[in-house]
Amino acid sequence: MNSALRRSGIVFFAVLMAVMVAAATPAAAAAPALNFQNEKTPNPTIVEDTLTISEHDRAWMDGPLEYYDDSSDVTQLNATVNASQTTPVGVRFDKIDADAYQVFPRIDNENNNWATWTAAGNWTKSSGAGSSVTISDADADQVDKVSIDASVVAGETATATFAQNVSITEDPTKRVLVFAGNVDTLAAGSHVHVRVVDDDGDYHYANISADTLQADAEDVIANSTGTGYVFQERVSNLPSSGTLDEISKIEVVTTDANAKITIAGLDVGRKSEFDLAEVERDTDDDGENETTVVTNLYEGGVTGLTSLSTLGSEFDSASIMDLEVYDVQYQLSDLTNSEEWDTNFTTADDYSYPQKLELYADLEVPSAIDLSHGSFTLEFDQGVPNERYVALETASDVDSTEAFGNISDSSYTDHTDSLSGQDTTTDLIGSPSADTTYRFHAVILLQTEEVENMMDASGGMGPTGSQGGGFFNSLFGQAVTLIGSVLGAVGMARYLGIGTGAN
Repeated sequence: MNSALRRSGIVFFAVLMAVMVAAATPAAAAAPALNFQNEKTPNPTIVEDTLTISEHDRAWMDGPLEYYDDSSDVTQLNATVNASQTTPVGVRFDKIDADAYQVFPRIDNENNNWATWTAAGNWTKSSGAGSSVTISDADADQVDKVSIDASVVAGETATATFAQNVSITEDPTKRVLVFAGNVDTLAAGSHVHVRVVDDDGDYHYANISADTLQADAEDVIANSTGTGYVFQERVSNLPSSGTLDEISKIEVVTTDANAKITIAGLDVGRKSEFDLAEVERDTDDDGENETTVVTNLYEGGVTGLTSLSTLGSEFDSASIMDLEVYDVQYQLSDLTNSEEWDTNFTTADDYSYPQKLELYADLEVPSAIDLSHGSFTLEFDQGVPNERYVALETASDVDSTEAFGNISDSSYTDHTDSLSGQDTTTDLIGSPSADTTYRFHAVILLQTEEVENMMDASGGMGPTGSQGGGFFNSLFGQAVTLIGSVLGAVGMARYLGIGTGAN
């Protein structure tokens, strides 16, 4: 055998082996190779109204869909939050574990925060003869809290006092009274003062009362029962009795009737208010909400935020308990495991159309200890007219390891009769469940231009190819394609006389 030809054979064999190895190497996980910016591209989606994440630790997490999985690792849900919402997340501000709530009083060489107001044992109490007050630790939601439950008869008071290491002698009236917490009970005629008091008994106070108090008044914490109130106001702006020379204690004084409050945050040491977050609020009484950054929350309850990123710097390392995330969408476009979908563009001569798309997708909402799920629907946005859907069906509780096409026809529910026209949305399954695989299958007739627009310009294959299936995506198909390229290259080399001994 000619030595040049023998060398060519050796080179070809080496290249062939390299090709086979390359073809056998699994491709990196990626989203389906479709252009989901195109409104006609099918993108079946499980939509969840409210997802509750048990703990969102801002020291370790960024986006609202991160959570601790059952192995305590930070994990990201393969999902999308509907970006058209103005307030896509909700926070109850009494369910935040933040230093800003707990550092009062600030003392030197504090050990394990022993002086803090969060220890019920650091409070004292007093009351009239017919009244009483109970002070107790009310830790909940991994947040340190103290409850003050006053049983008071008309004409008497019951007082809970925190004075442990409280001594502010410089600019007492320039300090800001901060209160975060809940009003659990508030009997008719009851008045609760949160007072900043000096050694002589002089004080400034903020109000909790249901008696004709305006909720957003600068001296009002709350005017009804509720959760998640946050109050911040400079002491000098609060009503007073006497002249405050220093701050030596904080008193919670209940008068005339029963009331119970739970404190989640308390401070009177700082000289400025801090930002809570950006919310929607009617700031000019015109009946329309505007986005605004707030320092007080007099509405109570879960507060909708325009974004977690708008939370004030005081919450940079805080843990938010029971974070609510709204309109969470588990979409085909969010899938990252190539075994979860299969797309095939092929000719559709039998239907008198140039092309058709056959699509399979396995959709599943994961469950975890730290995730509490709301209600679901499996939705489909219809991109083309009804008659172009040769198949539109779903199968429930599928074994995700079962190959596409191996599920029996009887396992599927047909949805073609549910279609209501192009550019409409159809609920395919009204109440799917978490931790269950739903297999979506569609065959859609397409014009050539529609196929081109559906393909992902960054790497979608041609009409005879697919992502997750098809001859040219198989191991053998890839090998044939690459071998053909090698044969062409070797032939060209021989023609040009490269490496063959030709002159």
